[in-house]
Amino acid sequence: MPRNDRIKLLVTIVDRGKGSAAVDIYRSHQLHFDYLCMGLGTANSQILDYFGLSETEKDVVFTLAPAWKVKNIIQKIDERFHLTRPGRGIVFSLPLTGVSGQVPQVLCKDEAPQEEEEETVEAVTKYDLILVVVNRDSLDTVMDAAREKGARGGTVLHARRVGLEDVENLLGFTLQPEKEIVAILSPRTQKLEIMRAINKVAGLTTECQGILFSLPVEDMMGLQDAIRE
Repeated sequence: MPRNDRIKLLVTIVDRGKGSAAVDIYRSHQLHFDYLCMGLGTANSQILDYFGLSETEKDVVFTLAPAWKVKNIIQKIDERFHLTRPGRGIVFSLPLTGVSGQVPQVLCKDEAPQEEEEETVEAVTKYDLILVVVNRDSLDTVMDAAREKGARGGTVLHARRVGLEDVENLLGFTLQPEKEIVAILSPRTQKLEIMRAINKVAGLTTECQGILFSLPVEDMMGLQDAIRE
């Protein structure tokens, strides 16, 4: 993918009901691929009090954006939601290795500034997004293990597994169709310890039947104190 056509996935997590305001900002910057999901914060009451959070119900907005626009868009989101203040939410970007051919044609009509040179992912990445896909009612098991290794909280989405039969034949045991996807932002230096701790108590061979993977985070703003090394 050419540098000026590189697309990132922006993830915005704000209190329930505020996701539409984030979408309005994205649309005003000619970003037309937005997907809003209902999420649930996983922070315990002590952490909620510390950050001044009044609720754990969240809007999670997934948005596709040209890489060269991301930093400016994040600044606009911060101006609207004041993410540098504790408890207001978080926005971060994830690199993509591929995207539908029509997407850059829609999103990259504007020309990227020629003088702006992007750093490599390795140079800018300090955090990772850990994703844990587990059976329903496994959230406490996952978060207890993660917090023991320094994680402060996360966001959970409800999902449903499809195509169970083929996987069950390979694994030799039955899988629950109802799933929870737990997303945890972590400093890269803590990622492996957190993932190992979760896998030990909630991995595929446990009752939670969890599958874990991580993605590099590039740009980020909001709740830095919650995951700072």
